[in-house]
Amino acid sequence: MKRKTYIADPAGILQAQLDFLRHCPYWLSPAQRFLQVKYGGGIADARGSMAGNTYSRNRFGNYMRSRTKPINPRSSRQSAARILMMMLAEQWRESPMDDAKRLAWETYAKGVNWNNMLGETVTLTGYNMFIRSNAALLAAGGTLVTDGPPDIGLPPGDEDFAVVFNATTRKVSVTFDPDKDWAKETGAFLSVEIGRPQSATRNFFGTPYRNTGAIAGVDTTGVSSPQLLDPAFTLTPGQKIWARARIIRKDSRCSTHFLAKPVLVTGALYKLEVTGTLVPDMTGEYTAAGTLAEKTYYATSNKTYFIWWNDDDTSWYMTPILGAAGVLGHFTKAADPVTGEYILVLPAEGTPTVADIS
Repeated sequence: MKRKTYIADPAGILQAQLDFLRHCPYWLSPAQRFLQVKYGGGIADARGSMAGNTYSRNRFGNYMRSRTKPINPRSSRQSAARILMMMLAEQWRESPMDDAKRLAWETYAKGVNWNNMLGETVTLTGYNMFIRSNAALLAAGGTLVTDGPPDIGLPPGDEDFAVVFNATTRKVSVTFDPDKDWAKETGAFLSVEIGRPQSATRNFFGTPYRNTGAIAGVDTTGVSSPQLLDPAFTLTPGQKIWARARIIRKDSRCSTHFLAKPVLVTGALYKLEVTGTLVPDMTGEYTAAGTLAEKTYYATSNKTYFIWWNDDDTSWYMTPILGAAGVLGHFTKAADPVTGEYILVLPAEGTPTVADIS
């Protein structure tokens, strides 16, 4: 049969792609397989990607755009998440997991309703729930749970959840309801994520979010509110940041994400001062200028010298080039904090001292 060619009819192109999807074999790439479509009078909704197109929805309605493949950052944070997922996938088949434990997870999963990208109710498998729950629990600092949760359902969110960001202290103040059950349970957590900072005029935000820490519950006495966490991004006064959280119980039951009201960063830029008799002369004031290797880096006002974290040897570097050692020598300091005395790397000369002058 001769294949039809669609040139100027977007609706026809979409229909052709959907007809293809109905007969799409399993072995094709995920980009061609994982498009979720809701049929109605015509097509009511579509989410996901197929071939070179991505279908989604924002506050203005449904839209279709060309599919883009993002660059793999291969960051240490990403690698740690992948290793965790691999470990949990293997744990599902290994001791102490057995048929009884797997059945308990299946029972739990069937009792929890879940919404897909189209807002339709679906049921996850026990394997899905085991990985989802334990991945969140382990990332928060908890321990692996192999027994299926005895209580069916997800923990409720927290309407009191709120955040305050301060660039001077470089801290996130997290407010929550201390009377929630998780707060009085050792082994339970409030896991907090913050979005990439945006301009003050932006009024909506989707992704990306990054884990910024977790607040641990305490048996009987509970944990007080608010609590301070270290931000996952550099804080710059005047920027707007969104935050979300989820509650993780000791038995690994994990709530869906709930949002805090977006707020502007307060305070002043964090400042460092470098002193000493140095060659090359890297003395002067440095201010927070961005993020490198998932840590804040600092720069002089004219961007001549930088202080940055080298993830390869877990050390702070003071160099004329961001992310690289200079041919004229540089200075280093092993481990956190960024302040303190640095040592020279030839042909540099001198012993710099870095102090907080915020």
